[in-house]
Amino acid sequence: MRGLWCAGLAVVCGATALGSPLEVPGTAGRVEAGGYLDGLAVAPTEGGPRERPQALLALSFAAALSDRLRGHLALQSAIGGPFEGGHPGVYDLVHAFQNRPIHLEASEAYAELRLDQADVLAGIQKVAWGKLDGLPPTDVVNPRDYHDPLVRDVEEAKIGVPMLQTTWYPPDLPRLGVSGLRATLVYLPIAVPSRLPLIEERWFPPSAAPVSRVVLSRTRSERLIDDALGFAVTLPGDVVVPVAFRTLNHRPPKGFDDGGVGLRLGGSWREMDWDVYHYTGPEAGPDADLLATLRVKRFSLDRATRRLDLTLRAHAVLRQAHDVVHMTGADWATTLRGAAIRAEAAVFQDRAYPGVASDLIAPEAVGRLPLRPIVADLVKRRRAAVPLGDLFVTLDSVEWGVGADYLVHGFIPLLQMQQTVLLEPAPRLLISDPETRFIASVRRLLFQERLELEVRGLYALERGGWFVLPRASYRLGGNLRLRLGYLALGGSRNTLVGQFGNNDEVVMQARYTF
Repeated sequence: MRGLWCAGLAVVCGATALGSPLEVPGTAGRVEAGGYLDGLAVAPTEGGPRERPQALLALSFAAALSDRLRGHLALQSAIGGPFEGGHPGVYDLVHAFQNRPIHLEASEAYAELRLDQADVLAGIQKVAWGKLDGLPPTDVVNPRDYHDPLVRDVEEAKIGVPMLQTTWYPPDLPRLGVSGLRATLVYLPIAVPSRLPLIEERWFPPSAAPVSRVVLSRTRSERLIDDALGFAVTLPGDVVVPVAFRTLNHRPPKGFDDGGVGLRLGGSWREMDWDVYHYTGPEAGPDADLLATLRVKRFSLDRATRRLDLTLRAHAVLRQAHDVVHMTGADWATTLRGAAIRAEAAVFQDRAYPGVASDLIAPEAVGRLPLRPIVADLVKRRRAAVPLGDLFVTLDSVEWGVGADYLVHGFIPLLQMQQTVLLEPAPRLLISDPETRFIASVRRLLFQERLELEVRGLYALERGGWFVLPRASYRLGGNLRLRLGYLALGGSRNTLVGQFGNNDEVVMQARYTF
């Protein structure tokens, strides 16, 4: 990693002196390099876990190996950030929980073969599906890094996955007004999970953590233990069970049919762009199981008085999970009187949606557990698995949205509405049914586009979860951008955004692009 940072500084110096992009010396102009050096620091204003400043170096290389064959390599290395503890290392493609305060990542590394009417790409790649801003419903191929989900750019947070991608460009159909036709087939040989924050980190979702203790009523506990032992016992009081909580990696299966396949058909018709999509493969969003085990730490029975001193401990584990999702969707975009308009819709089968961990061990949920077999296991083996149910529930759904932006008097407003509709009954989730989200932003460029003022935000209609991020950016020269903003969040704690209500922060960024 030290070598990568040295190489990055050399590229920065070369790009500054010669202009961007930099032709790598000794390659006769066949290899070009570029990238950026980024610094991020946040100052919490409402408490919440800390987040250390982070420096990130991104380098990209493009090599013309022949007239038709090209190579692409993108490397990233970062120091600091939201991580707590951990150790340096290289990001792998199979684990969801990776604690790397100093890390190296090959975000893209692929070869590109350009033919007369087709392209073939093989290697670690990222693809962009959909036309809506933010998280388009059809953009389901690449997982993302969720260590800083709101400040970091959603495209930069994408994780490259091993992929074979073939695109065919058929001829235009002028009689029908159809042009720019393309058909893309992608094959993913392995499942790659999202990267999820760890418990100590600032952006670990509180909704995924169980309660710190569970209280079992004395009367019911005595009745269950009586049934297991065959005679009556007396407990000194309610049984208070502390809950220890941790995360656990569980690599996805590696079978041939555990990868994914996707198809994209697109083109233009009378100045309207359109695409049709299908994807069957690994769930690229967050996905985890909540597993629980009860252990007996003390079981002391006074035979004379039948008094039982019982001490239990619970161990809860948030374990990386793997599910297969099916998505069929389409998008459309055009311009109307200067306004850019777009729409998108997707139908899902077995999409994973997050629930609330505390609901799985609420008194009502505990009452539905098979308590007699659990108590019998505790008596016989001093431990028992507790079937809590699904934290992430796989459901059929429809996700759709429309959006538009327009330049008016130097301002660039954007308004977008997205909605998720579940097609089958579900327990309480972090989203409503339906879940309607309004996304808006306004940008203004000043002083020959050196100063950019921007406000963007999101509001979930049904439960009121929201965030707003005003920020100002200033460019020094053509390469250095300084940015200052404030992230405010609110709403119900049982929503995707509102659960982070204590994470309001001042955001300071600097980026040098070369």
